[in-house]
Amino acid sequence: MMRYVFFLFVFLVGTIYWVSTKHNRFEERKPINSGNEVKNHVRLIREKETRVIDESFIEYKKADDNYNESILRIHSLSDELRILKGKELFNKLEGFWLSCKVNHTCDYQLDELKEQLPDSLFNLLSSFEVLRDEWLISSQGISKDIHFLEKIEQVRQQYENVWGEYTELLFEDEFQYYNFRAESISLQQVTPSEYIEQIDILFNQFEEKKLDSYVKSNSAKFDYAIDNMPDSFSNEERESLVKDLSLIYLTEQERADFNKREMQIKTQNHEVETYQHQLSELKARLDSLRITEYSELSDKAWQDEYQRRIEEFRIEFFDYQ
Repeated sequence: MMRYVFFLFVFLVGTIYWVSTKHNRFEERKPINSGNEVKNHVRLIREKETRVIDESFIEYKKADDNYNESILRIHSLSDELRILKGKELFNKLEGFWLSCKVNHTCDYQLDELKEQLPDSLFNLLSSFEVLRDEWLISSQGISKDIHFLEKIEQVRQQYENVWGEYTELLFEDEFQYYNFRAESISLQQVTPSEYIEQIDILFNQFEEKKLDSYVKSNSAKFDYAIDNMPDSFSNEERESLVKDLSLIYLTEQERADFNKREMQIKTQNHEVETYQHQLSELKARLDSLRITEYSELSDKAWQDEYQRRIEEFRIEFFDYQ
């Protein structure tokens, strides 16, 4: 009896479950009553699928474009690093590290560049920041109170201690300038009558040693020749040489412009000398008055009077000028 009751119970539960699930399935399936509704239903499904595919393609295309752009930048950087030298190379290396740190791509770019660069150049790139910081610290110890030629040697030694084999590659233009300056020292030993001949010889040497980038134009040669005249030359000797050099290296218009500037400088220098001379005379008179006519004034009262006299002089002098 109990077994019969049990089977009856199971049968009733199963029947209820079957009816319930069948009812739900009928509710989920909404009947499509016409051909147009079927077409619309299919169209909506297809539009949804197409939209999903399009969105996926756009995202893929963006990712692909970004990847291709990144690869192109790395290839371009690789080509530049192979070609550049001196300050341009130094700036490019410094710019690489600044940029990749901002974008958090240093490791990725280094991995890519390792496959494209020679080992020596890649080692320079990867260790650049460490070497640069060491170089900046060590360069502070270079003495300033030594002869220029000794300073050049000291600078080169300090650079080589840090940069090693990369010294010439990174500082080619800097040492080229040092060599240019060193060659100029020989001019300090010549006499006024030898100067023009020696400066011409020096310009030819610059060209042979590829140092002439600093004096390519005639006006640059003129400026260089004037700036490097020995201090031992008198004013008359300097003026005579300037005139001769201007005839050699300057055009007529450039000579006129130069003479105009020189006249302005002479006028300004004369005004400065006159001002300083008259001011010194005034201060001497005031010092004398302090111990005679103004001896009874307090220090504060005297300072006020002193400053008033100095200010009056300045106003009168520059108004008159």
